[in-house]
Amino acid sequence: DDASQNHTWADLNGKNSVASLSATIAARRGMIVCVAAGNSGGGSWQKITIPSDADSILCVGAVDGTGNYAGFSSTGYSADGRVKPDVMAQGQGSTIVSSGSGNVVTGSGTSFATPILAGMVACLWQGNPTKTNMEVIGAIKQSATRFLTPDSMMGYGIPDFCLADQILKGNVSTQIYVYPTFY
Repeated sequence: DDASQNHTWADLNGKNSVASLSATIAARRGMIVCVAAGNSGGGSWQKITIPSDADSILCVGAVDGTGNYAGFSSTGYSADGRVKPDVMAQGQGSTIVSSGSGNVVTGSGTSFATPILAGMVACLWQGNPTKTNMEVIGAIKQSATRFLTPDSMMGYGIPDFCLADQILKGNVSTQIYVYPTFY
């Protein structure tokens, strides 16, 4: 590891690393790029990793099975002030198949949260094939639990893919509750 090649937090602006520039180019060509935020949340670095600082991509952080921030998940913002991570998915205690044994086990990391989210993104886009990558990303962010109050730990929060689908289809309905309710 050549320390002279390390990036500083100021470099995390989506414009300095080849990997971040490549992710941005892919997004500008119409792809949805999902990138793991990194697992430095509990360490001395704490910040997102490259290329999760790229523009127009989904940087994915990790939560546990109850939707709480996973302490190892890297935090944002980007150096130029953009919300990062963008969204969260279960990355602590994720159910996986062990590559060595083939057994079903649990594992933790933003690299587990990212493919979980990417699968949902693919299904959402498949159900809305006329939408652009940026429309899909926008609906995902808008559907998330912290859309109105994003922060550096949870970003926009945990997406609601049913709501994102409704947003893309223009079918967002408002439920009206009459009180008192007796369920």
